[in-house]
Amino acid sequence: MFSNLHERIPQYIRYHKKDFLAFSIAFSFFIVFSIFSILQYYSLGTSAFDLGINAQSLFVFIHEGVFYSPMLGENTLVQHFSIFKFTQVPIYYLFPFPLSIMIYEDLFIVMGGYIVYLLSMELLKDHIKSVKLLYLVSIGFLLAYEFSPFTESLISFSFHNMAFLPFFFLLAFYAFLTERRVLQIISLAFIISLHANFIYIVAILLLYEFLFLHTSRGKKIGTWLSARAKPTGIRNFSYFIIFIAFLYGYLVFAGFMKADIAGISSFSALPTTGEVGTPVSSPIALFLLLFHNPREFASIMGTGSGGKIFYLNLLFGSNIYLPLFSPVSLILLLPYIMYAMPSSYGAYYQLGYQYSAMVVGAIYISAIIGTYNLISIGKYIYGHNKSIREQLKKLSAKIHGNDSLRIVGIVIVIVIIISLPFGLLSPPAIQQTDHSTMNDIFELHPDGAASFLINVSRNLPQGSYILTENSLMPYFSDHFNIYSTPWSPGYESVISKFTYIIIQNNSFWAKIGGNYSLQSIVNNSSVNSNYTLIDSYTPAHIMVLENKNDIPA
Repeated sequence: MFSNLHERIPQYIRYHKKDFLAFSIAFSFFIVFSIFSILQYYSLGTSAFDLGINAQSLFVFIHEGVFYSPMLGENTLVQHFSIFKFTQVPIYYLFPFPLSIMIYEDLFIVMGGYIVYLLSMELLKDHIKSVKLLYLVSIGFLLAYEFSPFTESLISFSFHNMAFLPFFFLLAFYAFLTERRVLQIISLAFIISLHANFIYIVAILLLYEFLFLHTSRGKKIGTWLSARAKPTGIRNFSYFIIFIAFLYGYLVFAGFMKADIAGISSFSALPTTGEVGTPVSSPIALFLLLFHNPREFASIMGTGSGGKIFYLNLLFGSNIYLPLFSPVSLILLLPYIMYAMPSSYGAYYQLGYQYSAMVVGAIYISAIIGTYNLISIGKYIYGHNKSIREQLKKLSAKIHGNDSLRIVGIVIVIVIIISLPFGLLSPPAIQQTDHSTMNDIFELHPDGAASFLINVSRNLPQGSYILTENSLMPYFSDHFNIYSTPWSPGYESVISKFTYIIIQNNSFWAKIGGNYSLQSIVNNSSVNSNYTLIDSYTPAHIMVLENKNDIPA
């Protein structure tokens, strides 16, 4: 098995050199995005939600065996039943600091681009016979994915388990196309491991695969859920129904586990719409409202319509509207539409947040299949319209082989130009910030504050009660009793319990929380008299205060 490896490995690389080059391009983006994450971390650009909470829960799990977050006051699995967190434990055990899981996440995000490349190569080879042209088009899709502001939103938001979704979503569909049943099932399992409510994303993906099997391209697929039956036969349809039932069973199981962990007796067994700013609690209720009260339905969907229209237009426009040529593929966007569009919560349809993870995989599958359909339409017109055929023959006589490559190259450049101003790689001179909270790699300037905080964290006694603000919390996530304003429940009633307060004086997050903002707490005379300044970092206006009085039990 391992004989002649010194000969077989170079042969394999030569045979797959185009794939290795595509992988290298994706990996180069991993390096760039990792640099961004490092700059972001050392520029105080992260936050307790969700980086600090995840890092703290991993730290507690390694030492106590539960994903508990003292900052939240509960097990993090109660909020989001994400068993995917177990894959992060070995990473955090070996590299116990928040930056490690940021870079771990970056790897999965950028490698989604490599899967996009593989999907393009697999789907478009039926129509594009030129190997060079097929490769260039596929590299174009890879670059479009990596430069997409919707992909880069996941990098910009320092950490969230949702950001792993595009990789597994794309991988599941690629495994379906290439008839790798085990890989497909594993990919689908990873999707629901990210969040129990992602069962409806898997259900829609399976439904789309079932519909795809009935297309001209889908009829070439010989294996779906069952290897022993025709993909479009009754046995595979039965397996599809069984899978949907299993998914619902998992949702019920996850609800039971969350209730058991939280110590409550009731739970919901229905998928939900967005958790914030949504007047309708479930997709089913929203669907019924469409028929029961269309005016109210329109009012709900129209809330924040400017941001929603901008978001969707950029989503399609950054792919030169190719997804519109595959209308059936657009059902893959339904989970996001049902989750986010009824909500008035702007983050669901703004750049710079993790929610773009729900659209990235779907839009690139749709764009590639849209390209496939567009070429099919062109071939049909060419074969059935004599006058157009004659004109195209005259045009093709004037175009040399390299000209078509140049045209595709120009299209790729146009796609990048459309995306670049909205992404984190945008030079400040052309950066567009409408409907965006995107960080920018050129505006991140580490000033030593993060290193100061990391050093302070190492020197504070483990077990001490520490109160800080949202943007500083991740640097103290290796403490059992770290709390943050304005998020930690009940912190305002136990101020005297905290041994240490760490504040970035007059920062945005220090002022959030009204009378109980960290700034107000520090400025309060009764509190101020109990605390003594023991350290500071003047360039970033950071102060470390210690309570020298007796701490109540």
